[in-house]
Amino acid sequence: MKTLSIVKQRPSLSLDILSHLRNNDLYSGIYGGPDELLLHSGGPSNDLAKRSLLMGPPTVRYLVRQSHAKSKVRKDSALKGDINLQNKPKSIEIQIEDWDNGWKKRTVVKGVDLADGLRQLSFDLPASQGDEFQAGGLAGLLTYDLVQHTEPLALQHVPALESILMVLYRADRWIIHNRIDSKIEFHSSISDDKWITDAEKLIKKGIPNRPMPPVPQTRIPVSETDASHAQKVRITQEAIREGTLYQLNYGRIWCQEIDDPWHIFERLDKDNPAPLSAWLSSPDLKIAISSSSPELLLKQDGPIVSTRPIKGTRPRGDDFEHDANLRGELVGSRKEISEHLMLVDLERNDLGRICLPGSVHWKRWRIESYPHVQHMVSEVEGNLSPEMDGFDALQSVFPGGSITGCPKSATIAAIDELEATPRRAWTGSIGHIDPRTGQSQWNILIRTLEARYEDNRWNATVQAGGGLVIGSDPWREVDEAKWKAQAICQAAWNYSPAGETIHTPIGSISASIHPIPPVTPSVQRLIESQDAGLIRPAPPSYPSPIQWHENLKLEHANGSRILFVDNLDSFSWNIVHAFSTLGAEVVIVPGRLNISDSSALIESLKPTHIVLGPGPGRPEHSELTMAFANAALAGKTPPLLGVCLGHQAIGLAAGWKLGPTEFGAVHGVPDGIIFDGEHEIMTRYHSLALTPTNDLLQIIATDSSTDSLVMGVTHPSHSVTGVQFHPESAGSVEGLTIFKDFLAQ
Repeated sequence: MKTLSIVKQRPSLSLDILSHLRNNDLYSGIYGGPDELLLHSGGPSNDLAKRSLLMGPPTVRYLVRQSHAKSKVRKDSALKGDINLQNKPKSIEIQIEDWDNGWKKRTVVKGVDLADGLRQLSFDLPASQGDEFQAGGLAGLLTYDLVQHTEPLALQHVPALESILMVLYRADRWIIHNRIDSKIEFHSSISDDKWITDAEKLIKKGIPNRPMPPVPQTRIPVSETDASHAQKVRITQEAIREGTLYQLNYGRIWCQEIDDPWHIFERLDKDNPAPLSAWLSSPDLKIAISSSSPELLLKQDGPIVSTRPIKGTRPRGDDFEHDANLRGELVGSRKEISEHLMLVDLERNDLGRICLPGSVHWKRWRIESYPHVQHMVSEVEGNLSPEMDGFDALQSVFPGGSITGCPKSATIAAIDELEATPRRAWTGSIGHIDPRTGQSQWNILIRTLEARYEDNRWNATVQAGGGLVIGSDPWREVDEAKWKAQAICQAAWNYSPAGETIHTPIGSISASIHPIPPVTPSVQRLIESQDAGLIRPAPPSYPSPIQWHENLKLEHANGSRILFVDNLDSFSWNIVHAFSTLGAEVVIVPGRLNISDSSALIESLKPTHIVLGPGPGRPEHSELTMAFANAALAGKTPPLLGVCLGHQAIGLAAGWKLGPTEFGAVHGVPDGIIFDGEHEIMTRYHSLALTPTNDLLQIIATDSSTDSLVMGVTHPSHSVTGVQFHPESAGSVEGLTIFKDFLAQ
């Protein structure tokens, strides 16, 4: 590594460097491919905006193309709970290309899914020493449509055959603008690299300021009507009322011809700087990405992995006081808090799949303000299990839950139905990963324009939306999507979908960070729970979960063994980790596969306890869940606990009625519960509720506001309990006590 000190700090220095090198033929194809990749930290320096990374001309490239046409037309509906599940994600083929006066195919590698496919590329990386950032790793673009290779779903609306789903490079050359130390670093894994030498000489002579591009030609992009957008919100809310979904992120599209995608990136950096901005250009593939994203999908630093979900949005005010009032309104909204807490629980789950039990924790809940909008942001962190790596972590969190919804698999299928078009780059990721050093960082491609060169012109797509929940106001959701699209539509077409909206308050900096104001008792309680350490990492020495397979047979457990029925929920692994931290061995059995022989599972797994997990839809969607519920009421199972959908299955097995609650759906809300005569705070996620029709079960919990909704049941003579809330949620105070008491049975 070579280092060059900077005399004067410039926030957009990395853009100046790329422009200067490009103008001096250092990206002309002489040293490698003309493809460009810039991971740019825009705006003021903070814990995310520490450095910008400019990749030098690449000599090795890895592509994934769409390999199959869309699925057969299906009459069922994901919005009604019919999810087209497969046993595993689709296998993947990665084409390896070398630069030789053009990109030339070398070979193809195959993987069983995205993580396995990326792992196959490790053989192609140069040797290295140490665990610090180095040249020679992988970097580039993962489009959202790679979800085909991360989720076991058959989608209807996939990109056209041969469309680009992924373009990664072996990044052998980097120029890094270290904003903290005011230095430029040169990294190369190529011996006697002439490009690095020539770039260093050129930069030492001075880097001129770029002239700002002209204001773009005013164009009106094509988009759906506001009425159509609002109707999509209502359709989603109907699915939520039926219990199919808890939250869905819908994206509205704007598309039109543009002038130059690089000019758009320059304008975005000036008017809407963001810490995880990115520029990618591949001339022969005829694609360019201009992104001013503020959202982190994944960061890895050795064994530590983290993600930063963003959910909850308000526009900027016209002065400091108005700005602060909008932050208070944001945090004081039951709808916004529930939406955000739902994403915290989801990301805890996604990291839980690849992290040591007890190591996943929630931290850094705050508000981040950007020129046009301000968001609630949290960080969730964990320690990778020894058998997992950065590729597993990437697959587990991709695509980000904040831009899909809860439960994740169900909402991905519903998004496919509702949007009825591939998302392509939007809500995918740009970043870097290096299996040699255990370092990676990936953004989520929001605030992003995707440009494609077609018919001798650039055509571009912008997409923006928000999380739709039962408390959403359809017309406010329409407005929120326009706020989010505002900056990029102005940069692309000199067009303002939200009209004349407020920009950064007069006298303030373009981006800033604020603590969460304790505006309500429930928010105060969540802040205190973090401060008191109720949400914290635990010593990672607990029993590792076991994934069920057809040939799995176990001897009797020395302690507690949970047979956990996973019903496709986005919080299942939070429950798994909770029981692991209580010392129980957990065997995870998929509830939606064709398994209904509950007695055979008990015989082969020898559980001491059974937990019927939560999930979307109705209990009848899981034959195994209903089989265990019926067997439990007949006294033919070990002690059994049902959570949400599992609780509902117990009620159905007893002959009780299950339907939409008369008080409306509640998701992600910490609420008062009267449990065994005590007032508790537990997080509720449910659209349906049980109505007693006989006395086969006893009611042990109700909601505190009406004292009429059934929140918990038990059997008078068998060890069978059900709860219509989530004890494992980050918003449930002392929820683990319920699990402890269950294990004591």
